[in-house]
Amino acid sequence: MKKPNVVIIISDQLSTRIVDGSGHNKHNVSTRGIDSIAKEGVRFTESYSAFPLCGPARSSIFTGMMPHNHNITDNEEVFNDQLGFIPRDENIKTMGELFKKDGYETCYFGKEHAGGYGWKGIDNFGSMKFSAGGMLAEGSAFDQIFTKDAIDFINQEHKDPFYMTLSLINPHDICKVLGGKVQGATFMDAIFFCRDDSEPYLRFNERASLPTNYDIPYIKGMIDDEDYMYKELDDRDENEWRQYISTYNLLVEKIDWYIELVLEALKKNGLEEDTIVVFTTDHGDLMGSHKLIAKTNFYEESAKTFMLVKYPKKIEPAINSEAKISSIDLMPTLLDLCNISAPSEIDGKSFKDALYNDNKNFDILVSENPFGKMIRYQSLKYIRSIIHGVEYEILLDLDKDPEESTNFIEDSSYQKKVIFLREYLNNYLKEKGIALNYR
Repeated sequence: MKKPNVVIIISDQLSTRIVDGSGHNKHNVSTRGIDSIAKEGVRFTESYSAFPLCGPARSSIFTGMMPHNHNITDNEEVFNDQLGFIPRDENIKTMGELFKKDGYETCYFGKEHAGGYGWKGIDNFGSMKFSAGGMLAEGSAFDQIFTKDAIDFINQEHKDPFYMTLSLINPHDICKVLGGKVQGATFMDAIFFCRDDSEPYLRFNERASLPTNYDIPYIKGMIDDEDYMYKELDDRDENEWRQYISTYNLLVEKIDWYIELVLEALKKNGLEEDTIVVFTTDHGDLMGSHKLIAKTNFYEESAKTFMLVKYPKKIEPAINSEAKISSIDLMPTLLDLCNISAPSEIDGKSFKDALYNDNKNFDILVSENPFGKMIRYQSLKYIRSIIHGVEYEILLDLDKDPEESTNFIEDSSYQKKVIFLREYLNNYLKEKGIALNYR
């Protein structure tokens, strides 16, 4: 029997606080493509980036390994600048290689930015290969090319099953639009859009509102507060923040249209029932929460991701709000669904059973960033970081405090949980033989 096709669609810097696949969002952003995958598949609401930064997160998706094992702990531009090479491990097996070995056609269209791990084992790259971060309007220039390549590939005759990644740059064009301007110009400077209430917005709605935690200060130890982009945000007014979020929403709608086109192509070619479709993202964006932008930290807006899995022939639609899913778990899950053995040395584990609501072994996860580690357990986040030589310990409770405004680490009612989580992280660091931070 022919094995299923596999289509992975990845967006970059898409915040689940803006859209979440439920079909409902306060900004009236239209995401029919994303919502249809969620409605017809399984939507995991507790999915997190292994490392909320492009290069490390993407490398984890394609290797099933944590960054301390695949060696990509920053973006590849940094490695090229400082080392003159990217320190990937050529012995690590990737999804592309394993699917190819099993007889799959392999193709990759779009942004890689995974130290080369996404491209290993790939035979078809379409019209262009792209592995930069994606700044200013690169997504707006290239995403349509990547999507056309994907649709052209789907429209071909296929004797063998195929493994395809469509990796869209957007909504990454928003990156550093408010802070850290590149040569004094940004994507927002190029459009006449939403600078005040008199200027146009999508379907003539009001401009996007500010997040409810906009005025809530960030907790010390959550971000590198010496980072240049945060220092440049102090003089931004509410109009600029609302324009920023509105522009971001426009970019989200644009990628969603591309996703719709790919789904239509699968259906038109009679491939819908026999194709596993995954929609995910590498990380989110702060979107004005705590008056911050960008990613890399462990706030929900940054660290939480999409994990939508659709496979009409085998999986019933559902919402899974219990299983804690990481970027590293996607590779072994897809291999499992296609009856391909995963390498024994990977860190991730198959959540195939969780697709049927058996959440055993998915009650806790670890995420990393340059200056610390996060444990996600029950409603809690335990974070330990070292920033400019100062060590911080933070406990957040998403049920009690969804705006992440309060550090409960000294609250006596949490001390049993703190002891458990502190020891869990200590054992994790010892077992892996790694330090708390990378800086």
